[in-house]
This record gives sequence, C-alpha cells and structure tokens, in this order.
Amino acid sequence: MSDATCDVAIIGAGPSGLAAAAVLREHGVGVTVIDEQPRAGGQILRQPPKNFSVAHWLPAKLYDRVKAALHAVSEQQDIDWRFQSTVLGILRPSAYRTLRADASGAAGPESAAVRSHMERQTSVAGPDQKLGGGAHELWIQGPSGCYLLRANAVLLAPGCYERPLAFPGWTLPGVMGAGAIQGFVKSQQFVPGNRFVLAGSHPLQLVVADQLLTAGAQVAAVVFTQRKQQALRMLRHPFVALRHHRQLLETSHILRRLRRAGVPVIFGHTIVRADGAHAVEKATIAEINPSGTIDHHKTHVFECDRIGVCHGFLASSELARQAGADMHWKDHAGGWLARHDDWLESSIKNLFVAGEITSVDGADAALEKGRIAAVGILRSLGRLDDNRARSLASNARKRLSHLQRFAAVLQQLAQPPAGLALQTMSDDTLLCRCESIQRGELQRALADNKHVLSADAAKLLTRVGMGLCQGRLCGDNVARVIADARGVQPDEVGPFQAQAPVKPVPLAALTRERITSPRPRM
Repeated sequence: MSDATCDVAIIGAGPSGLAAAAVLREHGVGVTVIDEQPRAGGQILRQPPKNFSVAHWLPAKLYDRVKAALHAVSEQQDIDWRFQSTVLGILRPSAYRTLRADASGAAGPESAAVRSHMERQTSVAGPDQKLGGGAHELWIQGPSGCYLLRANAVLLAPGCYERPLAFPGWTLPGVMGAGAIQGFVKSQQFVPGNRFVLAGSHPLQLVVADQLLTAGAQVAAVVFTQRKQQALRMLRHPFVALRHHRQLLETSHILRRLRRAGVPVIFGHTIVRADGAHAVEKATIAEINPSGTIDHHKTHVFECDRIGVCHGFLASSELARQAGADMHWKDHAGGWLARHDDWLESSIKNLFVAGEITSVDGADAALEKGRIAAVGILRSLGRLDDNRARSLASNARKRLSHLQRFAAVLQQLAQPPAGLALQTMSDDTLLCRCESIQRGELQRALADNKHVLSADAAKLLTRVGMGLCQGRLCGDNVARVIADARGVQPDEVGPFQAQAPVKPVPLAALTRERITSPRPRM
C-alpha cells in the first residue's frame, strides 16, 4: 500500500473513536479510523465476524449507548476504515523521509517544496506553543505490509488492558484475564472452559460471571479482595448513586442470579496459587487480614479449569509515550495517563487523546471524551471558532462530569490492598514471562546493583521487559518490585521507554517486495 494523507486519523475504533468519527464526519472532515481488530467496536463490544451470526448479541442495557455509537458510523462509506492494522509509531514529518515511494518501492527524492514544508512542520516549538508543528506521520502495519499515513491531526484512543497479577502458577494454561474470557463469550458466545474461578478487585467480575452462567458454564466462585464493608462506601455518595441507579440495580440483579445459581461470592480473599500438571486444575485463595496482609494459613481450594483475574486496568499508553507526550501517574485510574488540556489535546500539537488513556472511566465516559476531542480537533483545524466549539461540547462536558464522579467512586471501591501484587509473588514466581525472569532474580540484581533506580536500568541489567509483550505484562509489577527495593513510589521508578515500533513487527512486513526464494539449507 502506498503512503497517503488524511485530515484526521483516529487510532482505535472503540467508544471514543466511534463517537469522534461521528462528530467529525458531520462537519465534513475526512476521517481515517485505524484498529487492530477486523471490525469496529473495541473490546467493549467485541463484534463477531461478519460471516458469523450471533443471536441476542449483547442484549444487556449497559451496552446500549456504545452500540448506538457503533451503528451511527459503522456502515458509512465516507469513513476510511483500516482494520487489522497496527500503528507502530507516531512520527513527526521529516525531511529525510518521503511521503510517497516511487513505482519500484524505493524512496524517491523529495521536491524542494515538500522539504520546505517539512522543515516548517518540524521546527522547534516556541515558549507559547505546544511541541511539534501540527502534522503527524503514522507508521502502520496493515494486511499489505508497512506504510506511512500523514495526518493533519491525530486522535489517540487506544483503550486499555487488564492489570496483571503475578502469583505461583499464573503462567499455566487456563489462567486468563477476566476480560479475555468475556471477549470469547461476547464475540461468538463461545465458553473457553468448563468451570471458572474469577478472582480480583474489579466489579467486571460480576458481569463476566453472569455472562458465563447465561452461556452455560459453571462458575465455582467469584472472589473479591475487598471486604464486604467496602461496598458500603457507595452510601457516602447518595447523589452519585441515585444518578447511576440503573447500573447499581443491574449489579443487584446479577448478585441475585448468582445466588440462585449457587455461586459463592467471597469477599476479603485473593488468589494465591494455581495448580495443575499441564493446565489449571485448581485455584487456591487465601484470606486478607483487615491490615491488608495475606493470611496463608486461611485458604480454600476450588477445582476449576479456568481462572479469570481482574485487578483493574492499565491504559495503553505506549504510543503516547513514544510520541513524546507528557504523562502522569494515577495508579488505579489506569497507571500512566496522558496530560491534556480542556479540549483533550496532549502536550503535542494536534495530537489529541480520548478514552482510557486519559483515565479509565468506563465506556459511556469514553463516548463523551471522544465527542469533546472531536470538537477540539475541529477547533484546532480552524473549522469552528471558540464560541461555537464551547457550545457544541457543552452537553458532552456535563455528561462526562457526572460519569467521572461515578467512575471515581468505582475506582475507590475497586482498589486492592496496597502491596497485594508484592505479596502474591514468591521468589520463584515468573515476573517476566517472555524472558523467564523470576522475581527473586530481579531482587538479587537490585541488591547487587544499588544504582538501578528505573525500569529501563533494570531492563538493561536483566532483560526484564525485553520480550514480545514489551513490558505490558510485567512493567507494572517490575516497577513495584523496584519501588519496594528502593523505598520509593512506582511513579518514581517510571515505565519502560516506549520506542517505535511499539509492538513486534515481522521483518518481512518492513519490505515492500517480499522475498519468495526458498531459505538456504544450513
């Protein structure tokens, strides 16, 4: 595929991306939407394949707003949909990269006009300017290989992934994220197992348990780290609870259905071990004392073949960090989040952010963030003046304010005990799955090298975080181990450096002409 240009590129076809595309399209702006999945909707909707019919797909009312946003734009032919495509990096236009390739696939010489334009775009920002000149180039790996897409503005809405918890046996086949289990059920009503234990701190576990029961699975137990009294915190916010009574009523209905099915909902416990010869056969949970420490003498074992873990979510912030956007740490709101102004523009000019990368506040909040960011883009591109932009975004801002108050309460309720991640790991627990590095190995390296204070320094020393996942599965826990060893907070350790390509890419995808000759024998 040849290199191209567009008005606005949206990275992520989840709630924020869909809502933003609708607003931009209404104002005549050309939109290109890029997503790794084969269909739009993000993880919240997880659409089944086009040739796969699913009866009663996501009937629950909690999906209604996102489904409406999907239907508003999914069949619009004037939107450039680029599915099964990964953005490997967000780059500033450079005089040393061509916008197009010549017919042979090699980079052709740039004209003086193009060079002059790029030099203006890459000029250093003044004291009152945001970083960057405004235009961006996206390095994309699509079905036909890698190419560059130049966009006047970019909306980054990459979503989030589940916060990993490491414990003995967590690498056994059958240990999954609760959201990953839910993805199978939502997409194709496929149950990836027979008997499930769900363990964590996030209310999503209740939704997943209910969906599993509806799909015909057995749920052995739903385990929460919080003590039951913590749920009463919602009563401290009566107006928030009243405004969001539908969600709370749905939760009570789910609890009633679980109780009728004989599923125990256990509070004040955590998963501490998974066992099995070749895959999960049983899960061991242990009680958490009021002080937040695990009592390994008070345990209970459940026979199961799947364990779903859910301790909240981490924002997919790799692209924002790779692009050089300012970030800040907010532990249980998503980890490393992008700083932004009132229009959701990041510290880099015309690089906007929406959804979970600004705070993990839920799908409905992500819709409103997408709408606000779209208005901000229209304003930045000169399509709207300030007064019109403020008027157009006012309703979305009001709705977002109410949703964020509810999200803040849920984040407090969903917080696991401080230090839980360090307590569930033994010295021989695999910390970095890709490089097979145990927690004890990292701790010994830190003890022998007192100068190591950051995640990047630990990576150079031990290779932790250097595998295919590029630190997504271990980065949070690595930072906590280093912080514990040095007596600091995880945000002082920092994340692994994000560099392009932010995700693994086959070498063959980097060439325009594939090598088809047979590999020589060695």
